[in-house]
Amino acid sequence: MAEAVVKVLIDNLTSFLKGELVLLFGFQNEFQRLSSIFSTIQAVLEDAQEKQLNDKPLENWLQKLNAATYEVDDILDEYKTKATRFSQSAYGRYHPKVIPFRHKVGKRMDQVMKKLNAIAEERKNFHLHEKIIERQAVRRETGSVLTEPQVYGRDKEEDEIVKILINNVSDAQHLSVLPILGMGGLGKTTLAQMVFNDQRITEHFHSKIWICVSEVFDEKRLLKAIIESIEGRPLLGEMDLAPLQKKLQELLNGKRYLLVLDDVWNEDQDKWANLRAVLKVGGSGAFVLATTRLEKVGSIMGTLQPYELSNLSQEDCWLLFIQRAFGHQEEINPNLEAIGKEIVKKCGGVPLAAKTLGGILRFKREEREWKHVRDSEIWNLPQDESSILPALRLSYHHLPLDLRQCFAYCAVFPKDTKMEKENLISLWMAHGFLSSKGNLELEDVSNEVWNELYLRSFFQEIEVKDGKTYFKMHDLIHDLATSLFSSRASSSNIREINVKKYSHIKSIGFAKVESSYSHLLVENFVSLRVLNLSNLELNQLPGLV
Repeated sequence: MAEAVVKVLIDNLTSFLKGELVLLFGFQNEFQRLSSIFSTIQAVLEDAQEKQLNDKPLENWLQKLNAATYEVDDILDEYKTKATRFSQSAYGRYHPKVIPFRHKVGKRMDQVMKKLNAIAEERKNFHLHEKIIERQAVRRETGSVLTEPQVYGRDKEEDEIVKILINNVSDAQHLSVLPILGMGGLGKTTLAQMVFNDQRITEHFHSKIWICVSEVFDEKRLLKAIIESIEGRPLLGEMDLAPLQKKLQELLNGKRYLLVLDDVWNEDQDKWANLRAVLKVGGSGAFVLATTRLEKVGSIMGTLQPYELSNLSQEDCWLLFIQRAFGHQEEINPNLEAIGKEIVKKCGGVPLAAKTLGGILRFKREEREWKHVRDSEIWNLPQDESSILPALRLSYHHLPLDLRQCFAYCAVFPKDTKMEKENLISLWMAHGFLSSKGNLELEDVSNEVWNELYLRSFFQEIEVKDGKTYFKMHDLIHDLATSLFSSRASSSNIREINVKKYSHIKSIGFAKVESSYSHLLVENFVSLRVLNLSNLELNQLPGLV
């Protein structure tokens, strides 16, 4: 989450340095140096975020950076507040309190500059690579062959999609596109493979083509891949875009084909329009089936209502789990079965989670080993490249930087909480997670961010009641948000306090932390942005001791 925090601060510093306050009351050079240091560090943050999972010293370095970032933000906030008061007074820059103000700011700037210089120097120990653009994850590869030993709970969905593909016949100029939509790990690719290999589909279409799109929606690469799939051999030599387009149109002309575009992330409408223009030469009934996690992609590509993939039932999750944990060779120990069914509840109907947890226990038959998995968060368990952690974390790394901190913040709410959209937006604004854009007010920017997170399947179960919007997060998505928080905070960097009763306070700073205090000493929390007393039945605010 550090890269999002740093980006917001750099934006704030850039905006601040363009204003008059810094010219009137000084420290322009100091703030510019801070901005320069953060920009230097920012270049390696994508690499650091990726590597910290297996590197404790690097994780600690990121925590120190987060703390220093918030400290600079506090200085900037105090500077702007007091400098604004001075400038609006009759004395202006000659206000009698300006000199002690400048002395205090100067001292704090010296202290934080020393910390940041040390942090910037320490980064060299980790041999991090500079990545100017957002990190692109390793490209995923999928194929049309169904490799699952047995698929549970998707027969109904397979039948429905096959009927849509066969019965919805349109002319070539109106190429039909059906997106399959759902969160990571839900089984979109598996379902598409089932449909692709269905005998009814094989008999109906003249040609079937499977393309894994993944990260990069490059027209030349996709055209080449489609041609090679149809011809069953690699293209020799390099070809320009125009010859590739012509060759593919010759191959598809008048054919009733099925093209599966698996794992699509492209949100650029023009890129899809360019590819679609080439594909429109097919015969009546030609079809494109796309799988995606992003509702925005579905709306760009789809000519039909996206097919939203539901979660598996707990019964089907259990069958999938025991397939991975036991195979078909042995009877299940009743004690392990009881623990296993509790583990399956953690899966929340997500097939990849059931496979991951079942696979971890494949050769473990001790009750204590199963209890360890049951009692552990999925993020603390051994992972490989096909497990639920990287599958869902990929969704996070595809978020624009502005959205990452807003998403991770949702971890402060307990699991299964029905959250209020308007309240969440107010909290984002109070924390300064977002900046206004052009003529858009901060509320409008925040609303766009919420909509974007919803369209990317991070939020679900939307309900509008009494003019307010309520929603939830899937348990695994909530676990992902929680995993992005570190676990340390102190009174110097706590930014939010939620009071349930005086003996228990939930507080977050740059970390999420559970703390108990005998009473509330607000004046000790110099970085406080949110004090939430809504859970107390108060007629008036209590006195602050």
